[in-house]
Amino acid sequence: MATISIEHASKSFGSTDVLKDISLDVKDGEFLVLLGASGCGKSTLLNIIAGLEPIADGIIRLDGEVVNDVHPKNRDIAMVFQSYALYPNMTVERNIAFGLEMRKISKAERKATVREVASTLQIEHLLSRKPSQLSGGQRQRVAMGRALVRRPKIFLFDEPLSNLDAKLRGEMRTEIKKLHQTLKATMVYVTHDQIEAMTLADRIAIMKDGEIQQIGTPQEIYSKPANMYVAGFVGAPPMNFVDVDLVKREEQLGVILPAVLRGKPVDYFLPLPNSEQLHARENTKIILGLRPEMITHNAFTQTVNPEIACDVELLEPTGADTLCLIRLANHPAKARISPLFACTPGESMTFTIDMARVCLFDAESEELIG
Repeated sequence: MATISIEHASKSFGSTDVLKDISLDVKDGEFLVLLGASGCGKSTLLNIIAGLEPIADGIIRLDGEVVNDVHPKNRDIAMVFQSYALYPNMTVERNIAFGLEMRKISKAERKATVREVASTLQIEHLLSRKPSQLSGGQRQRVAMGRALVRRPKIFLFDEPLSNLDAKLRGEMRTEIKKLHQTLKATMVYVTHDQIEAMTLADRIAIMKDGEIQQIGTPQEIYSKPANMYVAGFVGAPPMNFVDVDLVKREEQLGVILPAVLRGKPVDYFLPLPNSEQLHARENTKIILGLRPEMITHNAFTQTVNPEIACDVELLEPTGADTLCLIRLANHPAKARISPLFACTPGESMTFTIDMARVCLFDAESEELIG
């Protein structure tokens, strides 16, 4: 069993509050990702779990035991850093085995353990090399091997893939996910890359300015973001936000969506399904959140989704999809369509709007309301 419980944790550096009353639980065997922009406090929170930073206020529990004053080496935690932190004068085998050597583990047991870990990470053929003879991806595997060989209860990853190119990052994400499925160990992973978070996590904790904005599964975070910050941070391209009026027409509550057609402004009424909880907000302004795939070309199926026609200003082919730059409420927005049906920039297209999946936010608090 390896659980982590953080209760009302706070941390300051001088007059700067880095963590503000953080409470968080990590289940046994869970892969939790701390996601946020640089400077949001996610690495500091990881260092507090590891014991590398003292906590100012609050409680840290590992397996139910308070560890606020427990030395890092006694917390049974292994950490993988962005910088790899390998000893340049040692071979790969010695780098991996060094921690066992410091614990006075016998040479035979060290050798067997290193071979087992190297096999898991597919680096057996690299054991005699020095770090300078390795690629970035190979060095990261060695750094992971050094953590694995200790067989800790908890693994902490601090942006371990940031130094790799895009192709290697994709490969290493797969390796880390396979590793978690094999070990079933508790892992906490820090990143600013939302693709890493979405592909790796069982749950994601999104942070901003030292506070947790939302904790949930990748699908919960993507489909029901708690606020506009989360909605805009997760997703590529990010969610489109449109200021709209919430009105009732023919006993149906919906929003007025302004667009541009043949260079002129035009308004569309889009009915909202399941809008009972929104009646108190009738005749007010709200913010409509539309992910690009919610604005699409209806080519193959009959649908009851409302349609809008508007000008396409620009196309961004991505291979499998094409992004169309359109204008909603006099702001640029992106729609996602099949490249088979992309028009020429400057022409107009008809799009369907998936109103069952839209997000509605309060215009003042920017919190999700539906």
